[in-house]
Amino acid sequence: MFPMRPLIAFLLLLAAGPPALAIDREAFTISRYQLEVQVDRSTHVIAVTGKLTLRNDSNKPQKLATLQVSSSLAWNAIALDEKPVQWLGDNYTSDIDHTGSLSEAIVTLPKEVAPAATVTLDVQYGGTITPDATRLTRMVGAPADVAARNDWDEISDPFTAVRGLGYVAWYPVAIESVSLSDGNAVFEAIARWKHRHDRSEFEAAFAIEAGDGKQPLRIVTNMSDSDEGKLVPEVRDDKTSYRLVAKAHLPELGEVVPTFAIANYVELARPTITLLHIADDTSLARDYALAAEANDPLLHDWLGEPTQPARIIELTDPNANPWQNGAALFTPLREAPTATLQLLLLPAQVAARFHSPHAWIQDGLERFLQTLAVERRSGRHAALEFLDQYREPLVQAEQAAHPKAVTKGLSEENAANNTLLNTNDELYLRGKGGFVFWMLRDMAGNEAMQRAIAAYRGGADKDPSYFQHLVQSSAKRDLEWFFDDWVYRDRGLPEFHVESAYTRPLLNETNKSFLVTATIENRGGAGAEVPVLIQTPSGEKSVRVLVKAGEKGTGRIEVPVAPDKIVVNDGSVPEANLGNNVYEIPGKQP
Repeated sequence: MFPMRPLIAFLLLLAAGPPALAIDREAFTISRYQLEVQVDRSTHVIAVTGKLTLRNDSNKPQKLATLQVSSSLAWNAIALDEKPVQWLGDNYTSDIDHTGSLSEAIVTLPKEVAPAATVTLDVQYGGTITPDATRLTRMVGAPADVAARNDWDEISDPFTAVRGLGYVAWYPVAIESVSLSDGNAVFEAIARWKHRHDRSEFEAAFAIEAGDGKQPLRIVTNMSDSDEGKLVPEVRDDKTSYRLVAKAHLPELGEVVPTFAIANYVELARPTITLLHIADDTSLARDYALAAEANDPLLHDWLGEPTQPARIIELTDPNANPWQNGAALFTPLREAPTATLQLLLLPAQVAARFHSPHAWIQDGLERFLQTLAVERRSGRHAALEFLDQYREPLVQAEQAAHPKAVTKGLSEENAANNTLLNTNDELYLRGKGGFVFWMLRDMAGNEAMQRAIAAYRGGADKDPSYFQHLVQSSAKRDLEWFFDDWVYRDRGLPEFHVESAYTRPLLNETNKSFLVTATIENRGGAGAEVPVLIQTPSGEKSVRVLVKAGEKGTGRIEVPVAPDKIVVNDGSVPEANLGNNVYEIPGKQP
């Protein structure tokens, strides 16, 4: 045990004057975590001791370091070379934690740490982790039951599952205060922290009271190099009890949010998926495994075989919302149609086979393959309805970000903000990203897109145009204009309408047909290759027309009978206004 902090720390910091309190909370990166974690489920308690290696990533020497954990936890001791250091503890309001606040320690180091130099601190902190959705009910105004379904983290006998940064700061971080009321500020701050700690090493050794050891108690994490633990007997008062001891290790944090769950788990292992579930839900686990295996043919066609099985970890709270992080999905097991389970499981299965350092590629591909799964099962119309779930929110987001500019194009300065390359908003990453993949597939074709994705290597993706060149090479066409409008810039959305249409009869010896010429105008800020549907009494034919922003494009197609109407866009291209997409042929009845 470390000695408690000196009582004079507070006075010393105050005596140092205002310059000492000008803190750069993000100056230090924690390059290595070495934590020993004790969990007592019956009392909801977590107690952590360990070492943190801090690297000064600022361009100035630093004498103050900041460490933050959830406000339900308290700092007990901080030392350097086994000697206590001066530190000041206080609450710090921030919505990176489910409580809406952090327990912050401002540490005064014995001497300044030069840029790029490191210092290793011994730390001790602990407290309780119980259900708390304060940040959502306070700042967002969400109903308590809805908020609790999202912020479900807690330690207890019946249900223990704790996510890390963004939910519960159970390991130390350091981030400037951010609020959910400030748009995407929380997500942007977390993304910056992840970027700085992308290559940080994370080690945690867990010890959990396990009672008589007769139940199959396991701890499950989303960390690649980890185990589910072993039981260690302890004799107390001539009675034997057990502790569950486990280790987890991440050579690099990357996008992983260190998370653990504890329950009497049993394992259902299949070649491409592993489920950790309680024994009572074995039948449900088999249903989930079958649904996952039903996704395998699609995933094989597009991504090949997984480098690791996807992991499905049961949340024993039936009201908890599912949560995915990489190839791990934490979810309650519920009865549902196989098609519903397939869509739920597919993103984690994609992450087990494909990784990109660009969130829009990772998230967009996951959404795209979900849409392809719907298409394979129920056809293109159903797939477009699934894709359309993000269209209206995307339109509203563009209107909020760029008032009165969605259908008029954006300035170059505005267009450089909130692009798919720099946004942290899931609406754009998953919604707009999914549309981008779908439009590319429509333009390039299945085989060309499959070749491009097969050639993709996350480690080689060092340039924003890397994926563009793969698709261009495979499709044998120039797509610079498309990536510039949809990926490299935020130019808003297109808005199509049929400016004019002309029908001319074609006479030949065998049959009579008609040549339809349609001129499409794009009044929006982004260009696209859009399908134009020619509807006749005997059926429908389509032609694809490339219409860049602020320009017009013409499509021609031969039909067997005179058309009734022309419809631009079948829903495959997200556009700002769908209200003027139908053109009635003059002289025809609506």
